[in-house]
Amino acid sequence: MKASQAINKAMAVFNKAKKGDLRTVELWEGSGTGDNWTDLRIHIGYAVDGDYTESDANPFVVSVYQTEDGKIHAVV
Repeated sequence: MKASQAINKAMAVFNKAKKGDLRTVELWEGSGTGDNWTDLRIHIGYAVDGDYTESDANPFVVSVYQTEDGKIHAVV
């Protein structure tokens, strides 16, 4: 999978969770290279009413992975 596909999946999970306003999106670690990633951990920083304390205390990290059948999954 491409990194952009993984980020889109992670953002869908974040938006569904309704944690707060988006602050940052960071690729933390992964397996693969270039456009051939199989597993990525994506950290999404957020703000609640302009305060980043909640995000810092409770990081939102999404694991995105691709199965052999080509499907992309994302879990918190």
